[in-house]
Amino acid sequence: MKSSLVFKNHILRDLPPREIKLMMPHLRQVWLAKDHVLSEAGERVRQVFFPDEALISYLSETADGDCIEVSVVGNEGAVDLGALLSQRNTFRAVVQIPGKAYVISTDFLKKEFGRCGLVHRAILQYTAALLMQLAQVVVCNKFHSIDERFCRWLLMAKDRITADNIPMTQEAMARILGSRRASVSDVAGALRKKGLIRYNRGVISILDRTALETACCECYQTITTAHAK
Repeated sequence: MKSSLVFKNHILRDLPPREIKLMMPHLRQVWLAKDHVLSEAGERVRQVFFPDEALISYLSETADGDCIEVSVVGNEGAVDLGALLSQRNTFRAVVQIPGKAYVISTDFLKKEFGRCGLVHRAILQYTAALLMQLAQVVVCNKFHSIDERFCRWLLMAKDRITADNIPMTQEAMARILGSRRASVSDVAGALRKKGLIRYNRGVISILDRTALETACCECYQTITTAHAK
């Protein structure tokens, strides 16, 4: 892997050249396919993923098999960082939008994390923001309408894959939002009529970001601010 590689992942991108040079021999670029399960709840993981283009959902599931997304990870962060603390996964990590990512073994990353240097600081900063996101999504799922949550998720997805076209079916959106497909279809239809989005063959295109921000709840801005610190 060439040291001149340009990362889209913010954690890797913002590390100084010296730190990246140390990590390069241990980083491997992979393609994450849609619906691929990176890790299951309750299991120990052996590698950490840094999404470059892919989007990953942390899903919380009930004993009956129902699920809802509790947080989402894209190019702003990393998946399965809990492994650095030798903890078992709390949530299931599933690829929602396919794309490139970089993977590294937890054994090596633990050593880097233990040095308490810039890698340590970057991971702690991101983890704090992820915890804020998780808490805010819980509030959002409880108190805000399906319309607001739909808009919030689209904006978060756009930010994390830096694209206006988001490959996402209504069935998948219903699972993510813990809602019925009919409700998601109604919301998508209303947004389409207002000219905020276009939906065609499983791809949602954002046409009016400003209007979409107005239509969503305050949770989007709260989460965005947390990740910007």
